[in-house]
Amino acid sequence: MAISSFGKILTVLDLFSVSRPIINVDLISEELGLSKPTSYRYLKELVSSELLQRLSGTSGDYTLGTKIAVLDYISRTTDPLVQISIPFMQQIVERTEFSCLLTHLNYDSCIDIHHELYKDMTTLIYGRGCPRPIYKGSSAKVILAHLPKQRISDYYQRFATELSEIGFAHSEEAFMLQMKQIKKQGYYFSHGEVDPNLASLSIPVKFSSKEPPLALTLLASKNRFEFINFHKLVEILQENAALIEKKFAELSKDEDF
Repeated sequence: MAISSFGKILTVLDLFSVSRPIINVDLISEELGLSKPTSYRYLKELVSSELLQRLSGTSGDYTLGTKIAVLDYISRTTDPLVQISIPFMQQIVERTEFSCLLTHLNYDSCIDIHHELYKDMTTLIYGRGCPRPIYKGSSAKVILAHLPKQRISDYYQRFATELSEIGFAHSEEAFMLQMKQIKKQGYYFSHGEVDPNLASLSIPVKFSSKEPPLALTLLASKNRFEFINFHKLVEILQENAALIEKKFAELSKDEDF
């Protein structure tokens, strides 16, 4: 499908990452295959909309603009799924003394859209808005397991090498079987997949028949999980996921989402 002019301009934003917070016209031209005049035009449009800002004292370096922070604030404080989930996530943290994450599938990565940390837990290596690999961790696996069969197959084709390297699946048949088993049991437990010192337990939050589920996740050190009633943790997550789903369905019905 052809990308609109506006869509092409927005592809510039995809060039940013934690490891590359600054871009310039040469980088845009090289990575997006654009002429320099076109790259300058895109930069001008993005600066005028406050999505980018030019760094003073440089010859032409740009970073993300203030509008990004404003949009993130609006999203955090108004996203109905997040707002509905927060009280339940806080209760989960109080009951379990684990940290709790709410995670969204974003094409080729997973992104936490909210987290509630237990006390001053500093072991969270990701956070809201920080992408993590789709082939690692419990959040990703439990979301993938609930996708249509063709989409699951597509993900395997794209990440077959990585899935083999981490020892999760060495063939598409094995991967599809793993996904089927995860969906059947209703949860996935990750033991050091994302971080060697951490473990996580995820279940799906099914808020739409047309969209992939979110993942509701408990996160703690691997040692912490060894001294906890695992099945009770699964039960707590499932109870709260059902309450989140019910409340969102009621809200959707009232407001015709």
